[in-house]
Amino acid sequence: MKRRSRISARKTAYALALAGISAALALLFVWLGVVVRYVTVAMFAAAGIAVMAPVTKHYYASAVFAYIVSAGLGFLVGDVTAVAGYAVYFGPMALISAVMWEKKVKWFIAYPVKIVFINAALAALYYGLQGLEVLAPDVVAVFDYWAIAILGTVALLLIDLFMCYVYRTLRHILAKVLRDKDASPVTQEEIEKEDEESSSPFDELDN
Repeated sequence: MKRRSRISARKTAYALALAGISAALALLFVWLGVVVRYVTVAMFAAAGIAVMAPVTKHYYASAVFAYIVSAGLGFLVGDVTAVAGYAVYFGPMALISAVMWEKKVKWFIAYPVKIVFINAALAALYYGLQGLEVLAPDVVAVFDYWAIAILGTVALLLIDLFMCYVYRTLRHILAKVLRDKDASPVTQEEIEKEDEESSSPFDELDN
């Protein structure tokens, strides 16, 4: 019982530490995205990657907590419209992609789900929160919504593909840094096996 308590306490400490670090980094990137408007998309994507970190250790609740905290506090550093892109799309999409990767969801299931979510988020940002005026003001000024939906879907799928590649790299790094087998569900054998495979971002299509 004492050993189980020590393991549980250790895993809880890891989970809390990753949640805190992820939330702090995500909030920093959200703030930078609000302040430096011409790199808003890049900063929001970086914030999404930050909340992916706990998922690498299967700490799903910690990842959700990091997202909620970063999104909630994000509204304190900018108005609702400015932070909406992260709160509505990049944060949730990062969690969806990371969980799908860990659960080894096949691409022919994952991508239809992602496309539906992308279009739902685009519609919410365009018609409800006007968040697209912050993320892509030039596009909104020129194109009708149907064109924005098509261009946005393609662009966001490419960004998601890159984020999945970064997630895979982050997963390797954290697996090697946090070596305690009681706290990490990723074994050394899994790391070596994945290191032998191609590191192309298109590897996700093989899942």
